[in-house]
Amino acid sequence: MNFISRHLLKSLLNKPAPDRIPRSGEEALSIDCNVVYFRSLDNSWTLLCDGICPKGVTGKYWLDNKEFGRISIPFYLMGDYELDITHFYGRYDLRYGSIAQYFWEGLIPVDKAKILIGKGSQFLFNKKELVRSERIEVLKVILEKELDQGQHEISAVSLSTLLYTEKWVFHPDKSRQLRYNDLLLHSLHESGDLVKTQYGFKLCSKALVTIAQYEEDQKKHRENISQAKSMKWLTVALVVVGLIQASVSIWS
Repeated sequence: MNFISRHLLKSLLNKPAPDRIPRSGEEALSIDCNVVYFRSLDNSWTLLCDGICPKGVTGKYWLDNKEFGRISIPFYLMGDYELDITHFYGRYDLRYGSIAQYFWEGLIPVDKAKILIGKGSQFLFNKKELVRSERIEVLKVILEKELDQGQHEISAVSLSTLLYTEKWVFHPDKSRQLRYNDLLLHSLHESGDLVKTQYGFKLCSKALVTIAQYEEDQKKHRENISQAKSMKWLTVALVVVGLIQASVSIWS
């Protein structure tokens, strides 16, 4: 391990993890610590590192799943090994497989920038109103999932995720939207488009008829609108022609 790698490893160990690392609640927000493991490639030994010197590392040592307490190992005796670095940052667990990866993604810091971008995206999402989906739109979403996975079970929670991604979980209006989606699924069940299962609902073949009928009705509606527009312009054209003819009659 070269000088730069040793220096970076030492900076990681300057923020040791407590015995208990809270991962939820208010306590987790103040967490900023690191855990560093050295492991052999065949997983025969593991070292939970807590110190480094110019020629080796120290920490709690396991060999073949048996603990041997705290020892020091020179680098030349370690052979081939892999690093497992975890930076516990607030409620986030940032994982790195090497000192180089930690430098480029953790120290720069790419990962923390991603976290800030994610928080900004969530903030903007929370400012938007969750648009309530209509029955046919929901049937189409479930149908696409059914075609992708087969025998797909849907619930109010999974439907919310399909419609809004996982961001809906942190939206202030999530409870109302969850109840609405639950009522919507029960409504589709009562109309015969969904069948109830032990943990949610599944698509019925009748749903294809419902979607096809809706598409046909929409097509007719668009055709009617198009015809109405054509009649409007035809009427305007006839009026213009009539005015022209009237003008010619008056001035002739």
